[in-house]
Amino acid sequence: ITTCLSPSVYDMICKLGFEVRGNCDFNNIVTENGEVCWKTITDCVSCAGSDQSLDHQASVRLLGPVCEAVHFHFLSLTKGQFEIQYIPWFQWTSFPELFPEIFDALGSLPSPAISLSLMKLTSCLERALGDVFLLIGKECPFLLRDLLASAELAQVFGQSVVSSFTQNLQAW
Repeated sequence: ITTCLSPSVYDMICKLGFEVRGNCDFNNIVTENGEVCWKTITDCVSCAGSDQSLDHQASVRLLGPVCEAVHFHFLSLTKGQFEIQYIPWFQWTSFPELFPEIFDALGSLPSPAISLSLMKLTSCLERALGDVFLLIGKECPFLLRDLLASAELAQVFGQSVVSSFTQNLQAW
């Protein structure tokens, strides 16, 4: 496959985590009322070395079965079930109608639709996090990396959640 990714990034995105076939129960990831069980996610984040820096490869490998469980769960839903169960949770993004569109795209196999959906989702999430930041802060950071590292988001979401996102973003 021709790619612009470096071999190490390509391996991390396309291969790592797929070799592990763990049996991860979706109910350990998301509760019945749609809340994320952050402990399940943070238990998959692995640190290495004396400085306790993030071990990106080990973390991605451990998150593989979690992502697979989420993927299979969403594949089992109809669009109507998805909208009923999850759309109320996306109201804070100010663009909840994007999520059913992305849900449809993920059901199709053409990779450009999936890539475009991921880019739209990232943009929407960055905007929504910026709006959350502005509830407390005055000037929103320009870069997503700096936004995730802000004390304002840590105050709203909790330091462990924001740290997990920040460390995983740095892996990319």
